[in-house]
Amino acid sequence: MAVIGGGISGLAAAHWLDRSGCRVKLYEASTRLGGVVKTAFLEDVVVEEGPDALLSRADIIELCHSLGLGGDLVAPAVFGGHIWTRRGLRALPRGIVLGLPASPVAAVRSGLLSPWAGMRAGLEVMTPRRLAGPDVSVGKLVAERFGAGVAEGLVDPLLAGRRAGMPEDISLAAAEPAIDALARTNRSLILGLRRAVRRGEAGAPPGFLAPAGGMERLVDALRGAMRAVEIRTGTPVTSITQGTGATYAVSTTGDAPVSVDGVVIALPTHAAAPLIGPLSTAAARELAAIGYASTAVVSFVYPPGAGAPPVGGSGFLVPSARGKITAACTWYSAKWPAATPRDGALVLRAFVGRAGHEPALEWDDDRLAAAIDMELRSAMTLTRSPRTWKVSRWDRSLPEYTVGHKARVARLEKALAAHATVALCGAGYRGSGIPDCIAGAEKAAAAVRGQIPAATK
Repeated sequence: MAVIGGGISGLAAAHWLDRSGCRVKLYEASTRLGGVVKTAFLEDVVVEEGPDALLSRADIIELCHSLGLGGDLVAPAVFGGHIWTRRGLRALPRGIVLGLPASPVAAVRSGLLSPWAGMRAGLEVMTPRRLAGPDVSVGKLVAERFGAGVAEGLVDPLLAGRRAGMPEDISLAAAEPAIDALARTNRSLILGLRRAVRRGEAGAPPGFLAPAGGMERLVDALRGAMRAVEIRTGTPVTSITQGTGATYAVSTTGDAPVSVDGVVIALPTHAAAPLIGPLSTAAARELAAIGYASTAVVSFVYPPGAGAPPVGGSGFLVPSARGKITAACTWYSAKWPAATPRDGALVLRAFVGRAGHEPALEWDDDRLAAAIDMELRSAMTLTRSPRTWKVSRWDRSLPEYTVGHKARVARLEKALAAHATVALCGAGYRGSGIPDCIAGAEKAAAAVRGQIPAATK
């Protein structure tokens, strides 16, 4: 078996196949494993260059326990968001569910909506209608139901903290399936949200966990648990072609092709497309149509006395209408107290990149960090410059689930159906969070293994 890609999806697929008794070759083009999961040190504290936590799902907790990490999982010390409005930072009140105001009045009182925008949002209950027909964008649904104030002031920044793309382009069904389901089963979204909250199906903040010592411990644990996996870093795969019988030939630069019984491709869709092309031009075309946004994480250490974040929150989000470079910021040392330097300095992580091309990402590290520092000082009234910082860049790293994404994925899987022992997984398909990637990878591995005769596994 071959697994192509050594990010978290490829590692999860290889781990699953290894546990099921398969002999596996894992190919990774770069010199390290883990993809965007990368832990670094900034001064004397651990700082994540990519995601800093896992959604607390039962399957992920079970996996962590099986890898020996269960006792080391820690939760954030604080949780709660703010939005950087033109009037300063405003805390998200109760009654904001998945970016939508179950209580427009609470949103007005918090300062996140103007009285007019709150009145317009409240009209949603007076013009009820269920969503029907094909997929629509998040922005279209919200603007039509709640008005531009909610779309621009609440949904836009909250999406920026979780998804790549602009609201007017993002697929409701793929990016916000819970809202899509509510819109299709309730005549009023506000009333549907309130019922979901009463049933305990919405409204509670999501739980997050992270391994003490850094997210890269998950990468190390997956690698350490593998028994019969040959890992080849610095080895990009150049082609996958049909071999003799039901086998495939995996080619790498400078080496003879390797014959394998099945392949799991755990790459971004733009990297998977040229490999799939010789097997299915239709599938390759669908893969290439999935866009990605480039991003950067800029981490800062501000000296003691520079300022402090508001009490009771873990960071803030920025509406795109404000025209800022920063899309979001985490008050990192408040969220993760173990990341506080010995002298009590303040650690912040800022995120750059929302959709498509972000011009600021072309700047060198010094210019980018200086620009972000100025924005953070303005948002939080910080009084001193950072004493150290680090820029982590992720080129074409976040998939954009545009309208029709689910149908696109279905088409590409149908186009690849003739190759039952070739499967795709990763952030570009059915969820970009780490738990979604791991679940998708294990499903892809199981599908391929299930098609291979027992004698060859």
